[in-house]
Amino acid sequence: MKFSIIVPAFNEEGSIEDLARRCAALDPAALAVESIEVIVVDDGSTDATAKKARAVDGVSVISHPGNRGYGAAIKTGFEHSHGDLLGFLDGDGTCDPAFFQTLLHELQERSLDCALGSRMHPGSKMPALRFLGNRFFRGLVSALGGEGVSDVASGMRVLRRDSLERFYPLPDGLHFTPAMSVRAILDPQITIGEIEMPYEERVGKSKLSVVGDGLRFLRVILETALTYRPLRMLGFTAGLFALFAAALLGLELGGPAAPLQFYIERNFIADWMVFRLMLVAVLLASSVFLITLGLVAQSLVGLINRESEAIPDEPGLRTAILDRLPLWGGLSIFAALLINKRPLVSYWQTGEIPGEFWVFPVVGGLFAIVGIELLAFWVVNQIAAQLRERERYRGRFADSAIKRNPTL
Repeated sequence: MKFSIIVPAFNEEGSIEDLARRCAALDPAALAVESIEVIVVDDGSTDATAKKARAVDGVSVISHPGNRGYGAAIKTGFEHSHGDLLGFLDGDGTCDPAFFQTLLHELQERSLDCALGSRMHPGSKMPALRFLGNRFFRGLVSALGGEGVSDVASGMRVLRRDSLERFYPLPDGLHFTPAMSVRAILDPQITIGEIEMPYEERVGKSKLSVVGDGLRFLRVILETALTYRPLRMLGFTAGLFALFAAALLGLELGGPAAPLQFYIERNFIADWMVFRLMLVAVLLASSVFLITLGLVAQSLVGLINRESEAIPDEPGLRTAILDRLPLWGGLSIFAALLINKRPLVSYWQTGEIPGEFWVFPVVGGLFAIVGIELLAFWVVNQIAAQLRERERYRGRFADSAIKRNPTL
């Protein structure tokens, strides 16, 4: 097997020459590969980075005409590499190329798709603020349903070329590595592992913006998780909305009394409740919308990834819930009509709706909106089910055609 090492570099003249020499000096036999190629991708540097990298024998240099981003540089290296195994490390001198031997052994020994070096250990020289940030991101990924690695933003890792397709799409910026890690952790068809690695202080000034890039890391983690765990994320938000609605009903929150307690004690709905009850209606309708959207979206994950294993969280129960959406939607619309019976009859008989009936349209409107939402999502789910069945049978026919004609 051939091993390709990609080194993304942007204004790293202080470290790139020594790092490239150490990469080129690696012994293929020690790494258990047939040969090694080293590719430095100069990402539009304005200093002598490209010149110093070209001075190293056995190193190929590809230059971007302008700065396109850390992730873009790695992807350019992937596109121009020839190895069956791919590795990359930061060009700032923080990572030791000799550690590729340990990573490659971990990759092969455990039959992983990706192995990375973790900086999250006591001997690491990572700045304290970035260390805490990585701890936060690790906790977030775990909460979203993925246990895998402690250092989601590690800049040194190896992977198999034939697994690369499953990691894409990946962003061009510094959030390239968190996106790769989260996708690997949440995708059941990708196996990822890590091992502690030595990590030194960087040479030169860091390009990482703690706030700006931290927000990008957060965004890409949430966006990627949303494509694999939409039910968990949307369900959590729906739960928050429902809890807030319950609080508005059950707590005083600045009013003379809790609305629910006031109604139970006096069997009367006062005017001061109107805006609060409208907000409760909006929150409850939104909660039902989000949880139903999460259910349908989770069922689409398997279709997008083309395997049922990509759908966790008890697919039988979820299917049963989705199949009953028309029933619940119809009952909700019927409840809306039933609730509004008195004001509708009054309007039919007198052409007016008495003021004391103002709460009925609010509550009835909530049930009507919920009913329409449930029916609409049932339609979307039916379309998804048809597409899923078509894909399943298409795969069967393709397999049978190959058996009949092995030359296909």
